[in-house]
Amino acid sequence: MNTIAFLKQNKDRWWALPLILPVVLLPVLSAANTLTQLGDGIVALYYLPLFFLLTLMLFFGVGAIPGIVLSLFIRYYPQVGLFETVAGIFHFIIPLVLSWGGYRVFAPRRNMTAYGDIRLMAQRIFWQVLCPATLFLVLFQFAVYLGVYESRQSLAGLNPLNIHTLINYQALLVSGLTGVPLSYLIIRLIRHPRYFRALISQSRAQIDKKVTFIEFLVWLIILGGLLLLLLIPMNENSSIFTTNYTLSLLMPVMLWGAMRFGYRLTSLIWTPVLLVSIHYFYRYIPVNQGYDIQLAITSSSYLVFSFVVVYMSMLSTRQRAVNKRSRRLALLDPVVHMPNLRALLRDLARNPWSALCLLRIPELEVLGRNYGVLLRILYKQQLAQWVNGTLPAQ
Repeated sequence: MNTIAFLKQNKDRWWALPLILPVVLLPVLSAANTLTQLGDGIVALYYLPLFFLLTLMLFFGVGAIPGIVLSLFIRYYPQVGLFETVAGIFHFIIPLVLSWGGYRVFAPRRNMTAYGDIRLMAQRIFWQVLCPATLFLVLFQFAVYLGVYESRQSLAGLNPLNIHTLINYQALLVSGLTGVPLSYLIIRLIRHPRYFRALISQSRAQIDKKVTFIEFLVWLIILGGLLLLLLIPMNENSSIFTTNYTLSLLMPVMLWGAMRFGYRLTSLIWTPVLLVSIHYFYRYIPVNQGYDIQLAITSSSYLVFSFVVVYMSMLSTRQRAVNKRSRRLALLDPVVHMPNLRALLRDLARNPWSALCLLRIPELEVLGRNYGVLLRILYKQQLAQWVNGTLPAQ
């Protein structure tokens, strides 16, 4: 028991989870990366390691840096040698530290709340998506131009303003938009496994009350059918529904889910769908003339679809919460903060066989004139609290 208590107490120290998680999870999450050959070079369609490491810094701060350095060294040293490994470590650390520091400065309050709060969306998109993606790509272009990355020359051309750079930048943006919340969820579940129960309850609470099981099942079937069409390999007999045309049909289906099921459930479903569709992109994008243009358009679709789905799910969830709060406040008296006549009529409609009881306390009027109206309000509140606790027992 002492060992378990010691581990729980010190799990956030630099030699505990911040050191273990990047070494263990970086190779696993790197399997989500998607690279492809384009002309004489290679472009990325999805790149998760940068944003996973950024999420580690959001949790553990500078205590995550030793684990980040160790995981990068273990991953790249056997492949490229010491010089490129050290350069790559600085290439990661600079954007991570600047983005983490900027986010902590400009979002000092509640900056580690779960994703889905629309009030933090602007700060998070800038400091966790735009800033690290831009810095990482700019540093990479400079390093390749200066000859630091001899083994990565195929990832950048001589001209930085080309279609390869555009696709790489879009890949980094969509990776940050979906990869940071995914990494946040994984790390939080590892730190607190009981958060899984809270996640389930939050997902259920964000679903529109009018949603039925039939509607959710129909939505899942349509989404699964579209994804299955995307994964069918193309041949000479393929129809338009096995091309990237079907990718555009995912947008209205996901918007349907975003408006009805809330941010939590939508993001849990959209991220795996996006990862699978990106990983098997070659099954619905034909390799022919204009392949680079098609790849750039499809890559931008990943980004735009992800942003719209995330934003609309946050907006609809926020709107439902505001409407629910407004309906609740409409049933309370603004002075005494007790149920008003509208609440009484609602309860009578729900319980038509109820009996009404009128309490009259003459001395309360005298006390109110002597000690103020606040005494009367406080007395009524405590009396209502006592009655609510007593009636169910009788």
